[in-house]
Amino acid sequence: MMDDDGEAQGPSGWAWFQLGRMAADHERHTSETVATLLRRRRAATVEDALRAQNQALAAENARLRQDLADYKLNYSNLKAWANRAEARINQLLKDRG
Repeated sequence: MMDDDGEAQGPSGWAWFQLGRMAADHERHTSETVATLLRRRRAATVEDALRAQNQALAAENARLRQDLADYKLNYSNLKAWANRAEARINQLLKDRG
């Protein structure tokens, strides 16, 4: 025989099981949602970092190419000067004797 106090005892074992399952599903869904959002943020951050690094490397590459062009011009000018100086020295030595 069941009295009125039996009904006031609260949910049955099955109800607690279902509530626990619902809570676990909710927790899993929340964790998956947070993980997805963090992955997107992390992916965007990595992409931004790679884009910035690529731009920095491109700028450095352009600067190095300009430096190389400047060195080539300086070398060409110095070589022309050295050739003229050598020709002049040879002419002076020839005129001497």
